Amino acid sequence: MEREFEQLGNKQAFWQQGSRILLAVSGGADSFVLLRLMAKMSRKYDFSIGVAHINHQLRPSSAKEAQNLAQYCKEHAISFYERKWEDVPHAGVEEAARRFRYAFFTELMQDYYFDTLMTAHHADDQLETMLMKMIRDGQLKNAMGIKARQAFAGGKLIRPLLPYSKEEIYDYAKKEALPYFEDESNYYLDVQRNRIRQQITPLLKAENPQILAHFQQLSQQLIWAEEIIEEKMAAWVSANVTQIEQSLSFKVSAFLTLPIRERYFTLQYLAQKLKRSCEVTITEENLQRILALLTADKAQWQLDIAATWQVLKMYDELTIGKKPTVNKAQTFHFKVGDSGFLSENEWLAIVSVDENVNLPEKVKLWSEISQPLALNFPNEVIIRKRVDGDRIQLKESLRKKVSRILIDKKIPNDRREKTWVVTDTNNQVLAVLPIAFSYLSIAVETDKIHYRLLYKYQ
Repeated sequence: MEREFEQLGNKQAFWQQGSRILLAVSGGADSFVLLRLMAKMSRKYDFSIGVAHINHQLRPSSAKEAQNLAQYCKEHAISFYERKWEDVPHAGVEEAARRFRYAFFTELMQDYYFDTLMTAHHADDQLETMLMKMIRDGQLKNAMGIKARQAFAGGKLIRPLLPYSKEEIYDYAKKEALPYFEDESNYYLDVQRNRIRQQITPLLKAENPQILAHFQQLSQQLIWAEEIIEEKMAAWVSANVTQIEQSLSFKVSAFLTLPIRERYFTLQYLAQKLKRSCEVTITEENLQRILALLTADKAQWQLDIAATWQVLKMYDELTIGKKPTVNKAQTFHFKVGDSGFLSENEWLAIVSVDENVNLPEKVKLWSEISQPLALNFPNEVIIRKRVDGDRIQLKESLRKKVSRILIDKKIPNDRREKTWVVTDTNNQVLAVLPIAFSYLSIAVETDKIHYRLLYKYQ
């Protein structure tokens, strides 16, 4: 095993002269074997090693095991770093423990200038991990198993024992008379990994002794397949997706030109992008719902995907982002000569036509509607959000629902909810800003124009 390990390490550049390599050692047979092999290689190839150990304090024997490992490292002149896990959660212990371990490893890598972290995952761990992931979610992205090498904490993370079975590791540990210890919790069948290890893996190995090699093969193929998919999806996203702060958007027509298989992986790629940058999770169920809605040819729809996140389709634009802050209904009373902000992006004034309006600096470059007003335009108007049933008199013989006007103008749903209407004190709609004005409020050519309504928006 030592000869094979040395050849593999040289071939795959696990080490080089002057390397500083941190070993994650629990004290079990696999991590002790890694420690022994790397200690021998470090003497032969002139690099240094250190040992990182987490005392999870989940078992009475944890403290004694940590002491024994510390003593072993002292006797062999190996740097030893220990950390106790003080805040053990009541649920999700396995995932919390993993996060705690890797946070400690990151800290050691940065503080003591280690360039490589090595863990003792082996071929049986690979099989168990892939089975667990397939049982849990059946996702290609997650099914690939444990990577042999990846970037980590400014350096790299290597798992050099992945080619070896648990039996090979135990055989070597016995031959070397290593003082490893067994974690009795590995035999508790209330833990899924233990059930797979004790009840399923032996059956698979008995069915085909090559099962570990086959799963290693499958894992590598899945990694390569995922890399190909990611490259293709990244290229499409780069060319078609716009990212503004915490939102992503793209043209639906461009998306629908993709084959169905690429649509799925494109959305999955975007979901992973959002998860990394914004810590929002889009479930498989929601991915499938988005795909179905996009092919349903519905002009507008909205899908909540998290407490404060949504997917919004507005005609040919699809946006994944945070829900807009709800604008509580407000009512403004304006008289001739009044001006003011309706919102952060809207400003309104009713002024004398020959008055030189003193515009706020921020609104000067905004879009504007300047509407001359009829002589009988009321001295006081109310500006409020539209409500169901609002109607506006566009012509003497044409009265139309405000909601219908918004649909005809293809105003997106989110903007419809923000639309302001101008009414008189009797609730007669005089204008829908900035879309339509009642014929009752528009000055005719024969009128002598006294006032105008100025609406600035962006």
